Amino acid sequence: MTPAETCRICRQGALERVLELGRQPVSSHFTRLACEEVVERDLALAVCSTCGGIQLAQPFPFRMLVPPFDWISYREPESHLDEAVQWLTGLEGVDRDSKILGLSAKDRTTVERLERLGYGNTRLLDLAADLGADYPNANIESVHGLMTAERAAVLAERIGLQDLVIARHVLEHAEAPLAFLEALKLLLKPGGVLLLEVPDCRANLERQDYCMLWEEHNTYFTPDTLAPTFAFAGLVDLGHTIHPYPFEDVIVAAVRKPVAGAVAQLGFDHQAVERNVALARAYGAAFAGWTARQDALFTQMTADGRKLAAYGAGHLTCAFLNFHGFTRHFAMVIDDTPVKQGLHLPKAGLPIRPASALDPARIAACLLGFGPEVEDKVVAKNAAFVTGGGAFHSMFADSRRSIRALL
Repeated sequence: MTPAETCRICRQGALERVLELGRQPVSSHFTRLACEEVVERDLALAVCSTCGGIQLAQPFPFRMLVPPFDWISYREPESHLDEAVQWLTGLEGVDRDSKILGLSAKDRTTVERLERLGYGNTRLLDLAADLGADYPNANIESVHGLMTAERAAVLAERIGLQDLVIARHVLEHAEAPLAFLEALKLLLKPGGVLLLEVPDCRANLERQDYCMLWEEHNTYFTPDTLAPTFAFAGLVDLGHTIHPYPFEDVIVAAVRKPVAGAVAQLGFDHQAVERNVALARAYGAAFAGWTARQDALFTQMTADGRKLAAYGAGHLTCAFLNFHGFTRHFAMVIDDTPVKQGLHLPKAGLPIRPASALDPARIAACLLGFGPEVEDKVVAKNAAFVTGGGAFHSMFADSRRSIRALL
């Protein structure tokens, strides 16, 4: 691939595009009609040969990502939060007198845990009142875009500098991650702590699972690339912990705003850079092979005239169907969320139906497009489909039901 855009992490290296996925929609923009046009942009994954940062070549502007529905919600894994809070409260400078700020609604449960431990000087930012979101359905996609240096300075003047700022699952969304981190620094006292949580993309890169890619995630962090990102933003790395989950682990990291006269240590671990560049290149190079093998399998599975179904009308299913071009093998998408039923998956155009539409006379197999940890429950609820001759598989490589086991 020809090097193109400049890296948004180190602001130095040129990006090398490793995977071109063509025009893709915003996955939350469900349509009323199967043939309805949706806004699309080129989606491509790239890597920086200077710092090893893996990122979208060109971010979708955050205002484009605002969902057209008020019922879209985002859920993150939370079973690790007790452990994360215990680690956080052991950091120097974090005590029961600390001023603590949660950046978004995703931080509510972390703040509540701290409050139960006696940390009472807390608050959560409000998208409209604090960040100025004056348009309907603003959600997590807007936090980084609205948190500019100018707004952070105004907030700091109004609410005071904070001892601790918490930002779970926002940094990976940022179109300009360094500018976002630099804005958050303005909310902190010198020596204040910033707690961040991001997906750990290393395992999905190694497994070559392309459902990982999402137009709302602009940076795909690994443990190798997270600490340098902090250094580029002038933050002092205090370490991180990795918490394992099915499909995607999470990294919880803490950094400190330097006190006067101190500077963050900046440098490149060239072996780490080489590892991440190689990982990204292999990920991109394997895409066509995985697509061809699965496409041939789906052709075989539907040879008797039946079609396939997908279960879960979210961005993971959207990625699996649209990136690989598998739509023609599928008749529908199953989703248990009533407000989604009757709509269509963007670009794929497949109708979203309730689980009662899973008829083994018409559907040969159903591919699960949600976290492997809930697969057993969903399969058990739809036992009649299996009894009647249907089968359940998973889209994800990190599932014991993975469709790749049949290849």
